[in-house]
Amino acid sequence: MRTLVRRDTLMRILAVIGLALLAAGCFYSDEELISQRLAGEPLEDGYFVHAPVDPENGVEWAGATWEGEIRRGRGMRYYSRADNFPHNNSRFRSMGGNVWLAQIPARDGPRAFSYGLMWVYEDGVIAYHIPDCSELAEATREEIGLAPDEEGLCKVDDLGVLEQTMSAYLIQFEGEDMRIDGIYRRVGD
Repeated sequence: MRTLVRRDTLMRILAVIGLALLAAGCFYSDEELISQRLAGEPLEDGYFVHAPVDPENGVEWAGATWEGEIRRGRGMRYYSRADNFPHNNSRFRSMGGNVWLAQIPARDGPRAFSYGLMWVYEDGVIAYHIPDCSELAEATREEIGLAPDEEGLCKVDDLGVLEQTMSAYLIQFEGEDMRIDGIYRRVGD
């Protein structure tokens, strides 16, 4: 059964998500670091629903805010023809086990790519986290050679450095409940 969200509720939720993403000190690059050759296939094509998660209490907000079919297309990019797919044209690279590095192109504005972490579970659930550069220990950032810019963002220009950074991020938060920013659930067959 498909969940329908009232337009005004959806717009409110999308505005909150947009503000949260702008406030987050993410990791980004000007060029793609996960090329077609290096990309993996963590998802099976199918129909999914997406719900953001409230960062304060870890509860999904107002049910599904997006739904549609997600497919892997040319260039190892995942896309949807459904309007407003939050992670259109994403590529993924395995970090081992069920953990994946996600590369998401900017939707508007200058060409840029942001990076996040994703966990893929056998039951069709996908959880993701948008790492915050400022949450990574300062000593670790210095050792890797990263420094937040004036907006609190960390630019990464090399896939090896990005993988090292995300590995350090996962190690730093190992054993702790890492904030989940959103969940996709596969529905139907």
